[in-house]
Amino acid sequence: MTKISVKMRSVVQKLGHFQVVSLITIVSIIFAELFAYFIADFFSFSYPIPSSLVVTLLATGALTPFISWPLVKLLFALDDMEKKMNYLATYDPMTKLLSRQAFFKSSLALHHIFLSSKKFYTVAIIDMDNFKLINDTYGHACGDKVLVDFGKALIKLFDSKHVIGRIGGEEFALFFTVDKHEMKQKMGKIHQSILDSTVSYKDSHIKYTVSIGIFENETPNEITLDEALSFADHALYNAKTTGKNKSIIYTEALVNDNTSRKSSNFRSKRS
Repeated sequence: MTKISVKMRSVVQKLGHFQVVSLITIVSIIFAELFAYFIADFFSFSYPIPSSLVVTLLATGALTPFISWPLVKLLFALDDMEKKMNYLATYDPMTKLLSRQAFFKSSLALHHIFLSSKKFYTVAIIDMDNFKLINDTYGHACGDKVLVDFGKALIKLFDSKHVIGRIGGEEFALFFTVDKHEMKQKMGKIHQSILDSTVSYKDSHIKYTVSIGIFENETPNEITLDEALSFADHALYNAKTTGKNKSIIYTEALVNDNTSRKSSNFRSKRS
């Protein structure tokens, strides 16, 4: 889509349906009158041609809105549909966080920026503890309410300069431009926030916790974004297997026979 067409669509949206149709009608009347004038001049008729004003004002003025109204309505409907599709492609409809695709797209772009500037960044993987038990005990509708509650907590705690997305069923990922120690402090706010909250469902009040793995990419020129997230996943695995409801920073000591498995194999087994 060209810049001109984007600008025109923006103008149309600002004017509104009725105003656009009115503008088309006025322009049509003016062009009809100019056309009548040039026809009269070409055939050496006196201007105005008899009844030309009636034809211009009544015929053109009546027909143009009748034709343009549904076309403009269709234009607005298509524009609204495109916006909705873009929103659904960008945001997770349940938690209002970035979708998996949008998270990786935004994070990868930032990864390349830090790659060229040789700056560090930190990523975190968050997984809800015992989420399957919540679904099995209270039902999936309750599980959805828990996801919504957690999404609201993340949006409340962190502003838009941070990249936060839901990348799986009960799995979330974060890309921050802070060091690992500040990231752990921020993750501490998450633990405290959900500790203070309760999800009400029917006659039940559900408490939930999360486990978090953190990795600081101090040398972004040496590893990929996927590798950085995989290291965070190793730390998450350690948090899960040592009690849950905690944040763990990745260190090389965590990589052993128990944690060196691929993160994709581990995700399907979390609880």
